[in-house]
Amino acid sequence: MAERHQKNEMKNLPACVCEFIRAVIKKMRYRRKVRQNVQNELTAHFEDELKDCHTDKEREQKAQQLISQFGDARLLGILCRRAKKRCRPLWQKALLLSLEAFAVIFLYLLICSSRLIIGTPTIKVNYAAWLNDLVRQGRDESLNAKPYFDKAVQLATGSPAFLEGFGKTWSYWPGDMNEPQRQAVEKLLEDNSAAFETLKKGVEKPYYWVNYSGKAGLVRDKSLDGEAMAFAWQYPGSLSGLIESREFLKEVSKSLAGYKVLIRQLAVRILWEAYKGDLDGAFDDFLTSQKFANHLQGKGLLMEQLVGIAVEAIAHDRILVVLDKADVSAPLLTKAQQELQKLYDQQKAIVSFEAGKAFWYDFVQRTFTDDGRGSGRPLGRALPVAVGSWKDEVIGFIFFNYPDRQEVIKTIDRFYEEAQRLLNQTPWQSGTENRQKQLEEIAQNSFLLKLSAPYYGRIGNIFWRMKTHREALVTVVAIMRYAKEKGQYTVSLDELVAAGYLKELPMDPYSDKPLIYKRTDDDFVLYSVGPNFTDDGGELGVGQNGKPRMWADNGDWVFWPVLKPGSQE
Repeated sequence: MAERHQKNEMKNLPACVCEFIRAVIKKMRYRRKVRQNVQNELTAHFEDELKDCHTDKEREQKAQQLISQFGDARLLGILCRRAKKRCRPLWQKALLLSLEAFAVIFLYLLICSSRLIIGTPTIKVNYAAWLNDLVRQGRDESLNAKPYFDKAVQLATGSPAFLEGFGKTWSYWPGDMNEPQRQAVEKLLEDNSAAFETLKKGVEKPYYWVNYSGKAGLVRDKSLDGEAMAFAWQYPGSLSGLIESREFLKEVSKSLAGYKVLIRQLAVRILWEAYKGDLDGAFDDFLTSQKFANHLQGKGLLMEQLVGIAVEAIAHDRILVVLDKADVSAPLLTKAQQELQKLYDQQKAIVSFEAGKAFWYDFVQRTFTDDGRGSGRPLGRALPVAVGSWKDEVIGFIFFNYPDRQEVIKTIDRFYEEAQRLLNQTPWQSGTENRQKQLEEIAQNSFLLKLSAPYYGRIGNIFWRMKTHREALVTVVAIMRYAKEKGQYTVSLDELVAAGYLKELPMDPYSDKPLIYKRTDDDFVLYSVGPNFTDDGGELGVGQNGKPRMWADNGDWVFWPVLKPGSQE
């Protein structure tokens, strides 16, 4: 159709002209409408030049002359195309340039995106198996305390309803309870006697480990219970997707929640036995709690270790109440102090970051390519650990300047070295201000590490709180031993050391000096200056409601005299 139209328009022109015009139009390689306009213009030009020719021969000669003047058809087509482009309206030029720029940018972004999508990580290490080897170390299953702990939890009954019904009164001295509460306590302890005996058998086992299993996957699910979700945010392993499956995390959380309930039950029995005059039984149950806590600490998942610390804190609080309320003999105090000191001295570690660190390694191996030389580039899922902010992500995306695998591993190693420093140095040694500054600076280049940094600082605080609590408990027992045997409280802690009641002065990690001891008319005061690094004269800090609160950061930590239940926040 278009060809017939061209023939009709050029029917009065010599054949050589028609052929020349068609060649020019073909070489233009431009839009049809523009080519049609050029054809019309060339046709009109040749018609005007040939209209004065009277014969066909004359027209042919004139046409050949004009064609020679125009020159090469290909070159003329190119020149026509360029001329038409230059004559386009400004808005059209701007639009075309914008589209061209957009196309170039889109192509570049597509290339950048492909580097985040194309590639396969190489899974060389099974970290679930590695963790099992770490905590078990080839030991026979008969040495594992966990089956006994789990069976004790299964045997425990009646506690949740009791604890919910009486709130914090389960931690009260039975003499301060009313009769229905005491009856409920007696029934609770009777129902759970089998659970307690099973727990005691378990703590005599030399080791504790969990057989971790499940396939790796990112743990972020709203169906998890509150404690599990709290762990998912607090434990870097779960953020990195290395704490196996949702079922695995649920199972670990459920097991540990059962342990805490069981220990609260045992804490009730500690107070009840002391109230009934069975101080040997009370101290025996206290040491059981301490051994249970030691089993959970220093290995495995950080969640397990933190529960172990919480268990120990419960046991410490209850035995201090017993020491305050009951008349404990010097021999029993001596035995308790020796057993406690032995447990503390035998323990190799309270908190270990080995499992958590390895989980980060697993996340890296699952989200980076492997070049065979220990490095590789990040894939899309690696960006939360490879960049520290959305700006870094945009810049890295545009220039593809992301940290490689080795750089990310080095950052993780430096982060954990600094986290370990918070445990190896006392708060006083680390500095009275900005103790976490270095940790947070290291974490700036990784979004997930930035999320984790505050929690590692809090773990450091919990660790040193427990260490201080241990020092204070042993010191209180030694002070009371001295008073039983000497008939009066010691003048100073130095006197306790000189007399052999303490191996060394109990140091306060918040002052780099001994815990502060003061003898009063008929009692004594023992306290740490606490995280404000200031001696407030043995005055507890207060909570938001204005009531005294142990472990507050605006006052001292007073271990003796014991703060009465219900008088604090």
